[in-house]
Amino acid sequence: MLTFSELYLRPTALQDDSVRMRVQLLAAFEAHPSDAARQETAELLARTTGGQVPPADYGYNWQRFFERGELRDILDLVTLTDVALGNLGQHRAKASWRSDVQFIFDRQNMRYRLDEEGVVRLRVDEAFEIGRGAALSGLDHIRYGAARAAFESAYQALAATAPDGKQAIRSIVEAVEIVFKLSFSAARRIGAEEIGTHLLPSVQARYGADQPALEAATRLVNELKEWLAAAQFYRHGQAQAEPAQPPLELTVLLLGAGTSHLRWLIELDQGKPQV
Repeated sequence: MLTFSELYLRPTALQDDSVRMRVQLLAAFEAHPSDAARQETAELLARTTGGQVPPADYGYNWQRFFERGELRDILDLVTLTDVALGNLGQHRAKASWRSDVQFIFDRQNMRYRLDEEGVVRLRVDEAFEIGRGAALSGLDHIRYGAARAAFESAYQALAATAPDGKQAIRSIVEAVEIVFKLSFSAARRIGAEEIGTHLLPSVQARYGADQPALEAATRLVNELKEWLAAAQFYRHGQAQAEPAQPPLELTVLLLGAGTSHLRWLIELDQGKPQV
């Protein structure tokens, strides 16, 4: 059953941090891990990340940690709690912990999600996640193994504690280029000229009998050229010692658009006659 605040006062924009998230995470942490698991979690946090839980007269001051701790330590602790519960064989508590954490992230509309290994990842929005999942499905075939590795690298760079937008953009371009070169073996790279030489004729042959589809697809080919040109600013080195990271909103936009282009190229490749 949903409460009034869940129905009408849920944040509409994705949040980076939230007092309510922290309160709920503390409640879940007190409910699921055993004393031994909490002890191991604190030790893992210190040993693997350098994060510290404030001491108490007996053990640790978890309330102070969740209320005042750095966000990075809170999010790291989510994963390390999962690790500690697994190490101690507390599998039921581990499943409950994961379920509660994802519930909290969803209800407070946080910018995070848990992956299948209990690691906190960056979540942009539902449409972004749907596009990512659809592209991954298309990359399942062994033919696209290298492209899948580059694609996953792009999203891992975005999901890092300190998102690496440059690497995310470079990797998604690499994934698109790999599929492009698989589809058009005569192409040595992907660029505006190669797109016009190889992709445009293929699109014209595929949609030539359907004028509206042909016009739409031709515009999408041009959009691919423009996307590639925009990504080039971060794909190659910049004339400064420490190249600037792209703003997060531009990284998300370029990554999302690249994912859409990648899905389309895969569909076109799979629809080509096999020789």
